[in-house]
Amino acid sequence: MSSSYVRELFRSWLSDASIQSPYYDTINLEQNPAEDTWVTAEFDVTFRERKTFCEGSWEEEGEVQLMFNGRAGVGDGELLSISEADIKTLLSFRDETGQLVVTGVSGVNEFSGGTANMGYQLEYLIEYTFTEKQT
Repeated sequence: MSSSYVRELFRSWLSDASIQSPYYDTINLEQNPAEDTWVTAEFDVTFRERKTFCEGSWEEEGEVQLMFNGRAGVGDGELLSISEADIKTLLSFRDETGQLVVTGVSGVNEFSGGTANMGYQLEYLIEYTFTEKQT
């Protein structure tokens, strides 16, 4: 589970007006998106260690899993185009404090069963490093 700082910053970025896909927070929340296409996020830490003992600095590495959701049975073109544009926009954002740095993005993973599934999903993993200073 990522730090609250990471979660809140990514949530604010995903809610930015320049992101085409409406963002729905689905972590322990019931949601019922009205839009055909939308995005949600999950947060995972892959590594965390203490960087300095005197200042109490910690470094966290993790991934934000972005799930772009669309209608089943209508092909991949529209959702792929929207998600690629949103990822490009998201990667242009910067943390003004410098504590969070996006270090990479995976290729797209696809989850589909045609019309057998209720929806069609594309997944991207956004890799980050977060430096937290204890006061």
